[in-house]
Amino acid sequence: MSKFQIVLLAFFAVAIVAGALVFSLYRGSGEGDVIMTVWGDISSRDFNLWLNSSGLDQDKKFSIDYGEKSAETIDAEFTEALARGAGPDLIILTQDQLWKNKPKLVVIPYASVSKRDFAETFIEESELLTDEDGIYALPLSIDPMILYYNRDPLSAAGHAKPIAYWDEIYAVATDLSKMDAAGNLVSSVMALGEARNIPHAKDILALLLLQAGTPITGLVNSELRAQISANFGASVLPGEAALNFYTQFSNPTKTYYSWNRSLVDAQTHFTSGDSAYYLGFASELRVLKNKNPTLNFGISSVPQSRISGKSITFGRLRGVAISRGSKNPTAALSLATKLVSKEVASALSEILVLPPVRRDLLSVRPTDAVFPVFYDAALQSRAWLDPDATATEHIFREAIESVTSGRARAIEAVGKANREVDALIK
Repeated sequence: MSKFQIVLLAFFAVAIVAGALVFSLYRGSGEGDVIMTVWGDISSRDFNLWLNSSGLDQDKKFSIDYGEKSAETIDAEFTEALARGAGPDLIILTQDQLWKNKPKLVVIPYASVSKRDFAETFIEESELLTDEDGIYALPLSIDPMILYYNRDPLSAAGHAKPIAYWDEIYAVATDLSKMDAAGNLVSSVMALGEARNIPHAKDILALLLLQAGTPITGLVNSELRAQISANFGASVLPGEAALNFYTQFSNPTKTYYSWNRSLVDAQTHFTSGDSAYYLGFASELRVLKNKNPTLNFGISSVPQSRISGKSITFGRLRGVAISRGSKNPTAALSLATKLVSKEVASALSEILVLPPVRRDLLSVRPTDAVFPVFYDAALQSRAWLDPDATATEHIFREAIESVTSGRARAIEAVGKANREVDALIK
């Protein structure tokens, strides 16, 4: 361990003790503007538009200094800033950044925001932001995975509606996945089976794992543990079943063969009209329209498992957390609470073109063709506590490719992935 790491760990250890006292000891800063520094991966344009449309830029209690950060570098910048004593007051993190950053955050005690109020206010996935001690971040936005479908090939094949269950894909694949005389795929039912040219491969596999019944990671006696290879009483490991299902579509010997790594990336394949379906996020709606304005596509809920009896999709959750570097944590909590309030949350939802994360806003059903699907997906969203998003991206890719290359059976790949995720946690 380097000298820098030792000093940083010592700093966090002291900060954890101090954080327990911070809300009771702080007495406030009097009248007038309080300057609050906020970091996040929301674009500065959208953030400033949000402040303006919600009226927060007119709030006399706060003066907000926003720093836009790259999702790829925000963790490192946050750590370095805290080590220098220059961290932000609030930081916006996604659910896969939470576990790694927990020591750098001030926990909000349930005395300030009760567990019951939290659960009744926000969608179920938001519970990832809490533990027995309190709340590490307040939910800000949700970006659920949905199913985009290309109407033209579906109509040409006589399919009146998109698939609703995963087992339906086998029959439609024979109509929608086509090869030329040389045996090359020229059209595909959906991008499944590979990793390198499917940008959301990790999240799609996580979706299948969650639908199969494994939480991927879970708390055991208050300690996080990998659960990819746990059987949960099933005759077949849920992790093995999910990985086998995903990888089979890249097997050229199968009648439903529909993807290989020589194809362009999944999103481009769909917008070119060569894929019937595309598993993507709600936030991609604008991207897909801009990429091909003439593409005749619709949206639907992701396919479900008939066995589980539950409706589950994968969701990217953003939360706003109080940094241990804040000199004014009480004011930071006040601002964080305002950012997730009903009116302010509604303004953010409109700007990002995403469903709201609050249940009271989701209870008012929209009447357009898009947002009802988004709203349902928000309520169905689930995710997992990821110990290191970059490292697990590699672990999931290796699991997929070890099966598709024939280097390992699915049960072996799942066991290896489980051990590697556990090693990251420890």
